[in-house]
Amino acid sequence: MPHCRSPFIAACFATISALIAAPSATRAAVSDAAQSVSLDQATIGKVIGGIAVKLREDYVFPDKGVQAADALERALAENAYAGVTDPGKFAVQLTEQLRAITQDSHMRVIFGSPFRNQPPPSVPQDAGFEVKRLEGNIGYIHLARFVPPDVFNPAADDTMRNLSDTAALIIDMRDNGGGHPASVAYLASFFIDPSRRVHINDLIWRNRGTLTFRTESFWSSPTPTRYLGKPVYVLVGPKTYSAGEEFAYDLQVLKRVTVVGEKTRGGANPGGLNDLGSDLFVVVPIGRAENPITHSNWGGVGVSPDVRATSEAAQETAVTLAMQRRKS
Repeated sequence: MPHCRSPFIAACFATISALIAAPSATRAAVSDAAQSVSLDQATIGKVIGGIAVKLREDYVFPDKGVQAADALERALAENAYAGVTDPGKFAVQLTEQLRAITQDSHMRVIFGSPFRNQPPPSVPQDAGFEVKRLEGNIGYIHLARFVPPDVFNPAADDTMRNLSDTAALIIDMRDNGGGHPASVAYLASFFIDPSRRVHINDLIWRNRGTLTFRTESFWSSPTPTRYLGKPVYVLVGPKTYSAGEEFAYDLQVLKRVTVVGEKTRGGANPGGLNDLGSDLFVVVPIGRAENPITHSNWGGVGVSPDVRATSEAAQETAVTLAMQRRKS
């Protein structure tokens, strides 16, 4: 079972983000699997102990990590988990407890490995670009995830080359659940003047078991084409999460796009998947995003759109804005 650490964490985290946003059918399958497994108190104690270690050694906010670890251990000592036998319900209970303390939506306990049904490495990975042209020569890109750069970048090159002659561009992040920050920076680069290198985002990582941190910086990079001098609209909504939010936030701060839709979910703290045994896993964020301009991020508050519209009406609203701009 892989344990994900920076700088390779995001490929793993994309899978975890997909599980967080999993449809009800997937959650039901996990629930069905849980019915065939029963927890005992010794296993529960081992799981709580494993989570507490990760919280104290890894969590990007050390004080909250200690607070959360103490709370779980106190609950265990007070027999708060007595009678708990269903691992799926136990995972949900722990997730709710951890999020209540940390206010961090990336914090999660999972029953059943999210990697179990992943395709083998030999199967080519799809970058996930869905592209079309709308009426009025408006380009449209739907992107549900940011896969690693080796797959993402060539697909982004082809997509942007095919849409380079459009009058305006809509990038639909309403279903984007996250992924690789380097791929976010690469896609953002198409909309940034190449005359100077632009600092797009930082990830601040905690050094495990210490109170020290390191910074991983992401900058604009050369791309085969650029999309400049024309309006770009990014669609967002309640399902937009993590790296999907970062893309909208970074370009909004740079005043390069107009963000349209509803406020996003508010997850800015990436973390790796840790095996606790008994098919239980915990995601403990070990990093946090920090924008070089705002020195903050969208964590806990989401990205606020420039133009508010329901998720269902966001695309139509963006098309209307693009057509109005052409007439002005």
